[in-house]
Amino acid sequence: MKRRALLAATGTMALTGIVAAIESETILTISGRVGRINRPGDQTFVFTRKSFLQLRQSVITTATSWTPVSVFVGPTVVDVMLEAGVDSGTLLFKTLDNNSVPIPWPDIVRYGVILAHTQDGRPLSTKRWGPLWTIYPRDQHPDELKGPLADSRFIWQIDEIQVQA
Repeated sequence: MKRRALLAATGTMALTGIVAAIESETILTISGRVGRINRPGDQTFVFTRKSFLQLRQSVITTATSWTPVSVFVGPTVVDVMLEAGVDSGTLLFKTLDNNSVPIPWPDIVRYGVILAHTQDGRPLSTKRWGPLWTIYPRDQHPDELKGPLADSRFIWQIDEIQVQA
């Protein structure tokens, strides 16, 4: 009986450790012209998965060039940037595979772009668009948000945003 209790306690402790590690994992780094710094050594603002999920979440239901109509959930880019003390500039979205796309601040504000972490109730993974994907309300603005430039701004596997002047 004591052995079973010990195994259960050990399993619970291991699970608790895994959850803590996932919650403290860095999901997004804001660099460049940042107004608030929470990682002084490298002058960046870092979101852990837990702090990112604590931001107010928004929903955009839309199709993309790669998906049928889906429900995407994540905070607005504006809310993310305001948390880091940023309220203007061009944002250079960088990806896990070293791609980058600049998006001007007015575009972010006008369309209420979100940094989606979930599609149709499923968390985005690095194998499926994640950890984060910029989602525009394309179906609500079909004439403005189709074509090569608009498609280039639906950037996935984001792990850093560099703020430029």
